[in-house]
Amino acid sequence: MFRRLSGYPCISRWTGRRRPFQTQGERMSAGDHLRDLMSQFTGPAQGPSELRIDNIETVPELFQPRGGISERHVSDLIKAIKAVGALDPVTVMVVGNRTILIDGHHRFEAYGAARWSTPVPVRYFEGTPEEAVLVAGEVNSKAKLPMDNTDRQNFAWRLVLIDRHSIARVARASGISAAQVTIMRRAKRTLGQQAGDHVSWFRARLAANGKDHEANGEDEREQWMQQVADRYADELTKKFSTKLALNPEVAAMALASYFGRKLPEVYGFLREHLGEDDRRAIEADNDEF
Repeated sequence: MFRRLSGYPCISRWTGRRRPFQTQGERMSAGDHLRDLMSQFTGPAQGPSELRIDNIETVPELFQPRGGISERHVSDLIKAIKAVGALDPVTVMVVGNRTILIDGHHRFEAYGAARWSTPVPVRYFEGTPEEAVLVAGEVNSKAKLPMDNTDRQNFAWRLVLIDRHSIARVARASGISAAQVTIMRRAKRTLGQQAGDHVSWFRARLAANGKDHEANGEDEREQWMQQVADRYADELTKKFSTKLALNPEVAAMALASYFGRKLPEVYGFLREHLGEDDRRAIEADNDEF
C-alpha cells in the first residue's frame, strides 16, 4: 500500500501494472502525456523502498530531457551493477495505479540490459507531474552526464509546447536563456497547431522561418549528414591526431565501449562505406577461421 502524504487525499493501491506500449499512430505528445498524468494525480505518495523494474513505467517524452540514452554510460553502469549490485535509487512518482520514472533513465536501462531480476532501490518525488517535468530537466542539467546544447534547446522547446510554465521557469529548468525561450514561444505562435509536429527545436525553427526541412529532398539530407560527419571527424582528429588510425584494434575497442548496444547498427552502416574489394577481403579472412 502507498502511504498518503499530509494534506492530500489517499492514493489508490498500487497494482504494479504497466501501461501497454503504444504504436506509432497512437503516440502521444508531451502535452498529452502531462494532461493524462495530471488527470490521474491525486497527491504525492510514498511506497515500497524497492520496486521491480517491470513495475516502473517510463514516459521519456516528459522526463528524459536528453535526446536519447548514452550507450557508453549504460555500458559503464552495467559493469557497476555486475560488480557491486544495485545502484543509487532512481526517482519515481505514483500517479493513480502507475509508478512513473522521473530521474534515473540510464540506471533503468542498465538494469534491463543486465537482466537484473531483484527489486531496485527507489525514492519518491513529492510534487505534481508539472513540477516533476521541471525537476527532471534541472537534475539533468547538473548531472555527471550533463545535457549538451542541443538537448537543452529540445527540452526547452518541449516545455514551450506543453505551455504550462513561465519563461523564467523554462529557462531555469533547461539551462538556456530567457531570450531564447521567448523566441521559441514566438515560433510556437507562428506554427499554430502544427507546432507539435516538430519534436526538435532545429526543425521547428526552420518551419517557423518558412523552410520545410522534410521537403528539402534526399540529396540535401545526405549533404547535411556529410557535413555533420565531417565535423565529427575533424573533432576526432583534433583530439586524437593519428592515434585511432594507427591503432585500429584499440579504436574498435573504444567504439564498442562508446556505442554499446548500438554497435551492430553501426557495424551495418560501416559496411556500406567499404568498397566491394574490401568486403571480399574481409569475408575471405573470416572464412579462414
